[in-house]
Amino acid sequence: MSASLTESVETVTVVGGGTMGHGIAQTFAMSGYDVTIIDIDEDVLQTALEKIEGSLEKLTEDPDAVLAQIETTTSEEEAYGDADLVVEAVPENIDLKQDVFGTIDNHAPERTILATNTSTLPITEIASATDRPSKVVGLHFSNPVQLMDIVEVIRGKETANDIFEAAETISEAIGKTPVLVEKDIPGFLINRINLRFWLEAVRQVDQEGRDRKTIDAAIRRIGLPMGPFEVLDFSGIDVATMAAHSMQDRGVDLHIPDLLEKKEEAENYGMKTGEGFYTYPEPGEYSRVEIPQERRNDFDPKHLVAPAVNEAAWMLANDVTTKSEIDKAMQIGINWPRGLLEMADEYGIDRLVETLEELHARSGWDEYEPNPSLRELVANEELGQKTGTGFYEWEYEQAEFETVRYERREYAAWITLNRPDRLNALDKSSWNGLKAALEKAANDDEVRATVLQGAGRAFCAGDDIAEIQSLESTEDAREMFEEVLGPTVQTVRNHPKPIIAAVEGAANGGGCELVLLCDLAVASTNSSFALPEGQIGALPPIGLTYGRMSLGKKEIMEMSLTGDQFTATEAESMGIVNYAVDETQVEDIVRELAHSTTASGPKSISEMKDLWTGMEDDLLETWFDEAMDRLVKRTQSEEAEKGLAAFLEKREADWKR
Repeated sequence: MSASLTESVETVTVVGGGTMGHGIAQTFAMSGYDVTIIDIDEDVLQTALEKIEGSLEKLTEDPDAVLAQIETTTSEEEAYGDADLVVEAVPENIDLKQDVFGTIDNHAPERTILATNTSTLPITEIASATDRPSKVVGLHFSNPVQLMDIVEVIRGKETANDIFEAAETISEAIGKTPVLVEKDIPGFLINRINLRFWLEAVRQVDQEGRDRKTIDAAIRRIGLPMGPFEVLDFSGIDVATMAAHSMQDRGVDLHIPDLLEKKEEAENYGMKTGEGFYTYPEPGEYSRVEIPQERRNDFDPKHLVAPAVNEAAWMLANDVTTKSEIDKAMQIGINWPRGLLEMADEYGIDRLVETLEELHARSGWDEYEPNPSLRELVANEELGQKTGTGFYEWEYEQAEFETVRYERREYAAWITLNRPDRLNALDKSSWNGLKAALEKAANDDEVRATVLQGAGRAFCAGDDIAEIQSLESTEDAREMFEEVLGPTVQTVRNHPKPIIAAVEGAANGGGCELVLLCDLAVASTNSSFALPEGQIGALPPIGLTYGRMSLGKKEIMEMSLTGDQFTATEAESMGIVNYAVDETQVEDIVRELAHSTTASGPKSISEMKDLWTGMEDDLLETWFDEAMDRLVKRTQSEEAEKGLAAFLEKREADWKR
């Protein structure tokens, strides 16, 4: 890059005194540039200066000092005759912009860099109106310019390298973070991704009958500051619709929902008209929409994230930009909690591809067809955090502890009971493996949360009945329960990290008791919970003691005395789990909970858990020891012999009336 080219830019002309124009002018003036605003209307120019003054006062800047850097004019000769940089910010109309650039070309010196603030229109089409397309570049600011850190720097087909690099450096000089878009595609980077995200949200309401507030609640849940309908209202439904049509007209394969078109036709543009997807006190008066938090788990955000990731994958495959630029744009420019591709690696690329395939099967639209690069990642088992490689490289470790699988995915340990052919029934190897896996997680300072799940179609069907029946004596039973089961229970209870149960399928007996021991739990709505030990002549030692910390007497006794199955929804209302959700979201909500716990200091969490465990010990430790002693005797009783035999023979014990 020619340093002298950047350093030679001292005077800046901004074309258009509207919202974007005066924001751009203010930003350059605040950075010490001499700025001229040109517009055909003197009233617009006067309003622009008033808006700038009001904005400066809100920012506690000295209005006089900044305004002294700004001049206004309606004269093309005055505006362009000595400009080092011209930034066009007129409405999104290709004919208008080409007329403006033709005029600039006639009046501006040869040295002048010509930039357009277009949000969707091709730089190359605009540059074609000039005799110097190599000096034309895109500088797409976000609104409000004064507050938003990001600016897209877009290369037209003929933009010279030194002009592109100068635009990047100038963006940094005015305090912005440049996002580099190396190819001139309709919608560029931010709008292209945003529209996939927003249009799918509207489509979910328009065609799938989803509730807009539920969708906004779900998107807030994953850390975005506003839901898609809040954003559309804030930025303008007309603006989004115009951008979508502009991209569609230039060959981008996207379908615009009828609902969006109807809002635009009715001039219900959102906040600026007082009504859009939501209603506002007055046109132009913003008020925060009341979004019901209790609905946040009722919609799967992957339905919006997957199309956005698919668009990003297309950009990468076509060398439009880079992974870091995409994630920078979404995190800094749109205030996402993490970059889009980081988020994709968290979800699992295979799961996003499955979501796209579902959307494709539903609609038949090619826009949902997963990009080949995504399919290639899946084929290579580069799935994101859960394999250590996806769009990025991640900390990953895997180990086996007998019939328990241990994985460290970045900051979380995922422990899986891995006897799917036996519905993860707990035998001696399972208890020992669980203990060893928990100890590994506890001793790893990089682990901040631990997840417990089951492989296959069950969380855990309970203790291995065949193994219990094989215990030949009271001594054998005592050894099993006191030297294997008991120590593992205490290892679970004393684990210094948050333990989150991810329950899919049956959680019976010891499986249900493990859930009760965990700090947090999420279950799929097709899961079930039961304490059926009494049906085999035994008893649930954990449920009857430490279970008291989650359940009341009536609930514990109903579960223990009847052995009945309870649904996930019932388990949520009883306090066995925190959330009962659709099976497609269990892993995601568990991961979100694990991430949320990292907001608390590791030592603070350890102290909280230790305090809670100490309270349990004072109240229940003696009773747990008593329960274990009784369980030992129960398993060797004549009643248990009959009950265990009936269970293994898949019949009911003969004491049922």
